[in-house]
Amino acid sequence: MPDFFPLFAQAGVIAIQAGWLTVAVFDNWRHANLNERGFAEVLRMDLVAANDPQAYKQISYRRIESPKTEKRLFRLLVGAETTVAGLLWLSALALLLAAIGILDAGIARSLATLAALGFVAIWGSLLVGGMWFFERIGMGAAMSGHYVLSIWGVATLIFLAVAP
Repeated sequence: MPDFFPLFAQAGVIAIQAGWLTVAVFDNWRHANLNERGFAEVLRMDLVAANDPQAYKQISYRRIESPKTEKRLFRLLVGAETTVAGLLWLSALALLLAAIGILDAGIARSLATLAALGFVAIWGSLLVGGMWFFERIGMGAAMSGHYVLSIWGVATLIFLAVAP
């Protein structure tokens, strides 16, 4: 089993991402109002209006002011997070099974790659949306967090690709 340690390490990295995203998913299901409120503020561009009225005048046509649409978009995000968290856990298990020779390593890594790509897609989508809604004005820390999470996902993709 020469691939044991790389596969075991990959399983660990994927499991850590799965754990992190599972906590986020739990919070978004159990305490949705905490993140949903901030999400809606970004869509409405509330902080842009408060912090940079000149910029707001130029780009306010981009805002979404429908509570129903805000709620639907948040639920779509939470659904994606839930799906990806499940895929990450499944991938961690698959990599462990591959490490002990029960499952083909290529299949396990392919599944893990899809799951990690889903992780990147979540945070990348929030970065793109954040740019559209000028999240950097007033919520720069949140946008920085999305960058860090995207980089973490890309680093995981690289680790999955380069390890033997």
